[in-house]
Amino acid sequence: MSENDEKFSEKIGLWPLIASSAIVAVMALVLRGQGRIWWCKSGDLSLYVNQAWNSSHTSQHLLDPYTFTHILHGVIFVWIAGLAFSKLSVGWRFSIAILAEAAWEVLENSSFIIEKYRENTASLDYFGDSIMNSVGDVMACAAGFWIAYKVGWWRSLIFFVLTEVCLLLWIRDSLLLNIVMLLYPLDQIKLWQMAV
Repeated sequence: MSENDEKFSEKIGLWPLIASSAIVAVMALVLRGQGRIWWCKSGDLSLYVNQAWNSSHTSQHLLDPYTFTHILHGVIFVWIAGLAFSKLSVGWRFSIAILAEAAWEVLENSSFIIEKYRENTASLDYFGDSIMNSVGDVMACAAGFWIAYKVGWWRSLIFFVLTEVCLLLWIRDSLLLNIVMLLYPLDQIKLWQMAV
């Protein structure tokens, strides 16, 4: 039996799972302290919303089209953790990935990043994530970590590229495009995104 054939949860171990759960709980409390709402303010209890642009529901439910970008976060974290923390068990690398994703969720919901999204992207009505959406994003990151860990470097790279292409065709956005628009916004991209 190969290392990857064991159940992923068994491979992670109890303490890293407890640590990861605690990280998510602390993230939720910090987000609440920042004034984030628990769920969609309109009271819609849907788990998934298929709207990516100019919607009061985007980033307010557990899952949305941007969930796929957070799956890709998990893929990237497998790669980075495998290089930077190769001596740690996969369980503790997983916890580090969850910590990094939770930290991003807190930063992403800061006034500074929310304003950057509104100024530089087609997300003109973006006002931050609900707490449950942030929890869903961390769960998506965990799923991406698991996928990349199970399939290995080359297959996870193919998965990453295919997901990026699908997102570009589906919602005119992707993880890499999102990063570009936050760091070096281009009007041509913003206009293309707004032509949905």
